[in-house]
Amino acid sequence: MTDIVINAERCTGCGACARDCLRELLTVEGSKAQVREGFCIRCGHCVAVCPADVIRLSGCPEGELLPYEPSEFDIPPQKLLNFLKFRRSVRQFQSRPVDADMLAALLEAARYAPTGGNQQMNRYILLEERREAVIQLVLQTLYDAVQRLDEEPALQELRPYQPLCTGMYRAWQERREDRLFYGAPCVLLTVARRLQSVSGRVDGALASANLELMAHALGLGACYVGFVGIAAGLNPEVRNLLGVRKKEELISTLAIGHPAVRYHRTVSRQSADLTRL
Repeated sequence: MTDIVINAERCTGCGACARDCLRELLTVEGSKAQVREGFCIRCGHCVAVCPADVIRLSGCPEGELLPYEPSEFDIPPQKLLNFLKFRRSVRQFQSRPVDADMLAALLEAARYAPTGGNQQMNRYILLEERREAVIQLVLQTLYDAVQRLDEEPALQELRPYQPLCTGMYRAWQERREDRLFYGAPCVLLTVARRLQSVSGRVDGALASANLELMAHALGLGACYVGFVGIAAGLNPEVRNLLGVRKKEELISTLAIGHPAVRYHRTVSRQSADLTRL
């Protein structure tokens, strides 16, 4: 039996659920919606599309089902575009922490990102006690790698970053200056719970984008820190220290905090490269 539960007494038999079901698990028989045997991916389309509000998924918290109200849900397109244009990658942070309510809002935005087949295979890691150890190991790994550029062709993509990797490592060793996370009080990692899955990578990236945009909406600043992923690919000890498991893949690392910088305008971007086929 599927996870779909229908209140037959109130069902009007409109067929909206049957038309929108990806798995074709719903049909209308005798003026009532019926559930067929099959694999339900729990996407919730049937719940969302039902005008009579008579469909539920088993185990779904009732409080998460919000009725659509245009004034609460719709964003004018130009306002949304301006919001996207104004966000910046922030690298200057105040020392005050990101509070629990803000962290919860970030994770809420991330978990509502779309996922392939509604698998919801993302998980998140908050760096706390291991933060300094991670900084040390990541910077040591990058520093060691750029010393081997002439001997190892596989490392050539790091060549443009050689001065930066060297400088970050020395600043940490000599002054404990954090140029990896820029002193951000919150560092969140997004992990795909399926190794080398195309869907998992996209799912994790979409969740990270949601998370980063929510940070902007909350008045926080955020910056993607790609060096952590590079170091994790070079050194298995980095993965172990981060708590990334054997069959998982690290997708992104975000440094997040209250910005210590103020921006006054948007900036330009290259034109979109569009090919028509």
